[in-house]
Amino acid sequence: MQQEIYISVLAYRFSSDFWSAGDTQQDVFFKETNLFFENSRKNLVSLRTYRSLRHDCDIILWLSSFEPSDLAAFREGLNRKMGKFGKCTYSMLSLYEHSPYMKANQKLSDTLNLSPLKYFIAYPMNKDPEWYLVDQGERKTIMSEHIAMATTHPENNDIRSYTTYSYGISDQEFVVMYETDSLSQWSHVTARLREARQRKWVTKEYPIFAGILSEPFLL
Repeated sequence: MQQEIYISVLAYRFSSDFWSAGDTQQDVFFKETNLFFENSRKNLVSLRTYRSLRHDCDIILWLSSFEPSDLAAFREGLNRKMGKFGKCTYSMLSLYEHSPYMKANQKLSDTLNLSPLKYFIAYPMNKDPEWYLVDQGERKTIMSEHIAMATTHPENNDIRSYTTYSYGISDQEFVVMYETDSLSQWSHVTARLREARQRKWVTKEYPIFAGILSEPFLL
C-alpha cells in the first residue's frame, strides 16, 4: 500500500514595499528565496513555483510531502523570507491518494515529479450533500462519463489532472489541479465538461488560481 501524500497550494502577494524596492534589493530577495526553495526540496516530495495570472496574488506554490509538518515548516520559512515584502493570501490543503479513477500501477510520487508543463490551474471544489446519497455504482458511472468526455476531447493533448481530497482537514472537499501547455485548450475542454451530468452536484469551484511556471522563481 502506498503512503499518502499531502498537498499544499499557496498564494502569496507582494506588498508595496516590494514593488518600491530597488532592483538590487529585489535581486537579493529572489536569490535568497530561490536558495530557500532549493534547500526545502530535500524534505518535500515535490515543489513548483509559478507567476500568478490572478489580480490578488503574485506567486503560486504547489508543494507536496509525506508529512504535514513539512508543509507547515515550508510556509513558516517562506513567511520569514517574505518579511515586509509580502504575505500568504490563500492556501489549500488536501490529501493525494489513489482513487478509483487512477491507473492502479501509477505511483503517486512519480505523477508529481513528471517534467512540469507551462501552466498550473488549481481550485477548491465542494459537492451537494445529495451527491453522497447517490448509489456508489451510479456515482462511478457518472464520473466515468465525465472522465471520458475529458480524455477524448480533441484538444486534450497534454492536460494532466490531479484530484485530491480535503474531507475534514480543510474548508473544501476537494482540491483539483491541472497542468497544461495551452490555456486555450484547457478552457475549451472545461467548457465541454459543463455538459457532464456530474455538474449538477457541484456547488463551488472557486477561486480559480492559474500560474505560469517560473523555476527558478523570477518576475
